[in-house]
Amino acid sequence: MPRVYRQAAVIPYRVHEERVEIALVTSQSGKRWVMPKGSLDDGEDAMDAAVRETEEEAGLIGELVQRSIGRYRYTKQNDWYHVEVYLMRVTVVLDSWVEAEYRHRRFMPVEHALTLLQPVLQGFVHEAARLIRAQGSRSPVSASVAQV
Repeated sequence: MPRVYRQAAVIPYRVHEERVEIALVTSQSGKRWVMPKGSLDDGEDAMDAAVRETEEEAGLIGELVQRSIGRYRYTKQNDWYHVEVYLMRVTVVLDSWVEAEYRHRRFMPVEHALTLLQPVLQGFVHEAARLIRAQGSRSPVSASVAQV
């Protein structure tokens, strides 16, 4: 019988020279660019997992939007994964982080990030960019929840 796992993913961003940039990390294999994402620990909520995973996988710390900007599901090895997607304004970029030995991190323009991500994730990046541009770089972003 398939198991169901809850995960949290983050779209980390910064505004650099008046341009929105998204941070992506390489997958564990190093073959793809992905958003920081991982499973919730026992007793952990999705927001806390999002913050933890972003620091562990990408070495980024920041201000997380208080509500997810959406969710999606996928299957892997006959198990289901339900993923809440959050938006984070990066305030600290660490030089060293837990998974730095096997993950690379890169900030890039939204348009470039879109070409590297799987189609199911592209809509979240579009929504994130829309929210960021609507609010400006210094204002807190309020999210409307989308579901894929």
